[in-house]
Amino acid sequence: MIDLGPVLLSWLGHDGFKIIDKNSGLRVATDPFRIAKGSDDVADLVFITHEHFDHCSPNDLAKIVSPETVIVAPEICEECLAPFDLEKVFVRPLVKGNVGSIPFYTIPAYNVNKFRAPGVVFHPKEDGRVGYVFEVGGIRFYHAGDTDVIPEMEMVEADVALLPVSGVYVMTPEEAVEALKLMKGVKVAIPMHWGTIVGDLSNALRFKELVEAEGLDVQVIIPEREPW
Repeated sequence: MIDLGPVLLSWLGHDGFKIIDKNSGLRVATDPFRIAKGSDDVADLVFITHEHFDHCSPNDLAKIVSPETVIVAPEICEECLAPFDLEKVFVRPLVKGNVGSIPFYTIPAYNVNKFRAPGVVFHPKEDGRVGYVFEVGGIRFYHAGDTDVIPEMEMVEADVALLPVSGVYVMTPEEAVEALKLMKGVKVAIPMHWGTIVGDLSNALRFKELVEAEGLDVQVIIPEREPW
């Protein structure tokens, strides 16, 4: 568990995180996938970045939600989330919102140079997938989702950046460093999207090495996978 002062952060694997506000006890989750259940706690709020099975996983969501949980997700996730009878907030890129005490805004998440076929990227911009900037306990988090380096990252103002680094479907470590340079205010960066389906520890280590070599004033924390 990573202690960030007013909040605690756990990496659940892949793009999944659990964030706890120490003061209020509020629990926020992102993209739970193949998570190990280690407690009976449930999430108060879940951010889902897109519909792919390793991000919008009904089996994993069922482990951590209650009827009072709110799920925020892009419109492309409506079918995936249909089994859940709870409050859902469907969003598009470049919108602002609030869920209870948690303000957020969405950043587009898409590919520019990762192709499934000639001229066809894995995550097209027009599909409306997103990343999120949201605030818990006074700390602003940016969860990038599945994305390449994109100009909209200049809109990101965050304290902690959760960035994909595997290079498969998402940014390489080198590209993630370039993305970091576009953002404002980031003090801590945590590499994700490795160690489950694609990528491994070497990608996370490479990202840390490059950030340090660039002399960026950003602490890179390589997380250890934890249960919920």
